Amino acid sequence: MEESALRELATTIPEYWREHLSEKIKKIRENQIKAGPDGISFGLISDIHWRTNKKHSAALLEKVLNDCSISYFFNAGDLFSGQGICKPEDIISEFIDYRKLFARIESKCLMVEGNHDATYSTFEAPDYYAQNLSFNEFYEYYFRHQAQYTDREFGENGTYYFVDDKFRKTRLIVLNVHDVPNDDVNEDGRPVYNRFRAAGTGVGQRQLDWFAHVALDVPSPEWTVVLGTHEPMCFSKRGGVRNYGLLLDIINAFSHHTSFEGEVSYPEEFAHFNAKVSVDYTGKGGDFAIWVGGHTHYDLDLVLDDVLSTATLNDGMHNSENNPTPHVAETSAEQAFDIFTIDKHNHRIYITRIGAGNDREFEYKVF
Repeated sequence: MEESALRELATTIPEYWREHLSEKIKKIRENQIKAGPDGISFGLISDIHWRTNKKHSAALLEKVLNDCSISYFFNAGDLFSGQGICKPEDIISEFIDYRKLFARIESKCLMVEGNHDATYSTFEAPDYYAQNLSFNEFYEYYFRHQAQYTDREFGENGTYYFVDDKFRKTRLIVLNVHDVPNDDVNEDGRPVYNRFRAAGTGVGQRQLDWFAHVALDVPSPEWTVVLGTHEPMCFSKRGGVRNYGLLLDIINAFSHHTSFEGEVSYPEEFAHFNAKVSVDYTGKGGDFAIWVGGHTHYDLDLVLDDVLSTATLNDGMHNSENNPTPHVAETSAEQAFDIFTIDKHNHRIYITRIGAGNDREFEYKVF
């Protein structure tokens, strides 16, 4: 897009959004009052899918974040258009435009890798998403800019990290469930670990170790943790995304203030996800509030093994069959993102939907 058009989109809220936005900001403030001074609010937007997006969410988010004094929001992945046959420069071009549009709130954005974001194909249909950007290429355009924000504590390769709200004793954690071990390709030019397909989906040993021993090493048991991934637990449960079972077991040990040891192994083609975990949160740990993400293109929630997880409706215009409130262009239903407010005293989470869809409310368990 022309840079002038992006600048205008970044600062312009259409008239048809104004009443809806005013009502939602009022609702968020009411939830914040209920949650009290140590309650925390954060945003979640996912599945922007650039070319099908009406591109008003940056201006809308900025208004909400500023008016409601919110420090962070997750971009839970699938930023790119997701067209299966394209050139790698198409992905890079879209990300450059995205950064221009979201520049005014970039410091508040916690980037999460989605299954579409590093994948493309120069092969003929139906070989969609048959190739990956290299790790260095993808990091350069998707993650590198985050290193300039010193509030982030990064894991080994800079694609998973956390931020703290020390006053509210809350830690927001990002994990990368498409963190493949290398850029190896087969003789046909296709990647050994395709980040769109099954071979590139999971959490490996180094992330599990970092999550268990660094990210969940909170300063005291009074702290509360939120986890963000592209595919949330409510989508994949204990299967689907490799080692989500181990993540659930680690989270349960953390929130129950106990210990856990476990090990999993996979067939040879997925052996890079083999993992072994040993944790002991006796006398420490903390509260686990919620695991959030997107991917589904419809709202979804689940409690599994005492862990609450939600997926949010896509911000792009694609309408899933499972979405009862479809996107409608030129109305306040053309975008969709959430503001979460956590009431730590009453263990309640208020989710305010901006755009298509509905507000939601959940309890989470503490032990």
